[in-house]
Amino acid sequence: MRKILVVGLGKFGMTMAQALGKGGAEVIAVDNHIDNIEEIKDHVSYAAQLDSTEPRSLAAVGADKVDVAVVAIGESFEAAVLTAAALKEMKVREIICRANTDREARILKLAGATKVIQIEQDMAKKIAAALLTPNMVEHVELAEGYSIIEWEVDKRFIGRPLIDCRFRTDFGVNVIAIHRVQAAPATPEAMTETMELVPDPSYVFEKGDVVVVIGREENLKRLTGVDMEKE
Repeated sequence: MRKILVVGLGKFGMTMAQALGKGGAEVIAVDNHIDNIEEIKDHVSYAAQLDSTEPRSLAAVGADKVDVAVVAIGESFEAAVLTAAALKEMKVREIICRANTDREARILKLAGATKVIQIEQDMAKKIAAALLTPNMVEHVELAEGYSIIEWEVDKRFIGRPLIDCRFRTDFGVNVIAIHRVQAAPATPEAMTETMELVPDPSYVFEKGDVVVVIGREENLKRLTGVDMEKE
């Protein structure tokens, strides 16, 4: 079970902490407002009101033993920077920070953040990619340079068996699952869903099939036409 610290319980931090707790992670949630602590305490493993810019306060709740720290402080950029620096000093391996501008992102990285997210920019890029390529269902970054995507097959592959589509040979990617939604034979108005894990090479694609594909981002771009590195 991963141990994750969430610092700052505004709308973003609160949603993050709740989702992580619901997903089974051991979550430590901290904030300097007691009302936020009262709201989150039943959804996480531990919640505490404290000043996250003080290393001793963070150490008291076990911040030095977490796998990942998420700094979601939105109301005070100075507090976010000092918190990132404190976590770096405590040798937390992965420190994810929220920034509003490119300048803030650069400063947070200098302070110790290993990854910075800019919510509005990141969301705008994802929506733009979805508008440009409606076939893209989901995109998740893995290790640097690699991603896993859910992608609705286009007309190049409909009616062809998987073995003839040459995903690995022509595009350098691997299909690890296929998701199909279709009308139930007995009751056409009802829909059935199937997931083919390690799909059979003879599987014939139909319109609406979604493949789960893993590979380098430049290879996924060749397949889908979407630049993953710019999403």
